[in-house]
Amino acid sequence: MESVMACWELEQSLQSLTGVAPGEGTGATMSDDEDDQADSDTNLFDGSLDGPDSMGFGPLVPTETERSLMDRVRLELKHELKQGYKEKLVDVREEILRKRRAGKLPGDTTSLLKAWWQSHSKWPYPTEVDKARLVQETGLQLKQINNWFINQRKRNWHSDPSSSTVQKSKRKK
Repeated sequence: MESVMACWELEQSLQSLTGVAPGEGTGATMSDDEDDQADSDTNLFDGSLDGPDSMGFGPLVPTETERSLMDRVRLELKHELKQGYKEKLVDVREEILRKRRAGKLPGDTTSLLKAWWQSHSKWPYPTEVDKARLVQETGLQLKQINNWFINQRKRNWHSDPSSSTVQKSKRKK
């Protein structure tokens, strides 16, 4: 009887976690023999736990040990479900972050940064005041502004044309 109650509690917990009743949506059907067994089981679980059981032994109330066992089983099941879906959640999270990283800054933002760049092409190092103004105008973070200028200088600016050819020849060796 205790094992039947424990199984019933597990089914209820699984149903509350998943929202699907056992056997629902699987296409599984019961044979006639199982129908007879299910009818007798239904009498045991008629929805009230405080009435006498089918053997006349009193209410179907789990003992403290049974409750703690059921709680432990419920927690283990919950943990297993979390572990089962954890990898999938991590994959989705990484994909979202990857897409976010691969994104470019908005066009109006880059046009403001490029305008500053062009007006200071001989020495494209913004002062702290310039950076603060750009943060206000663009809505970007200071770190984003700094990174944009670092990348822009690496890609598009050479302070001394002769030094850039020297660096290129060093790289080939």
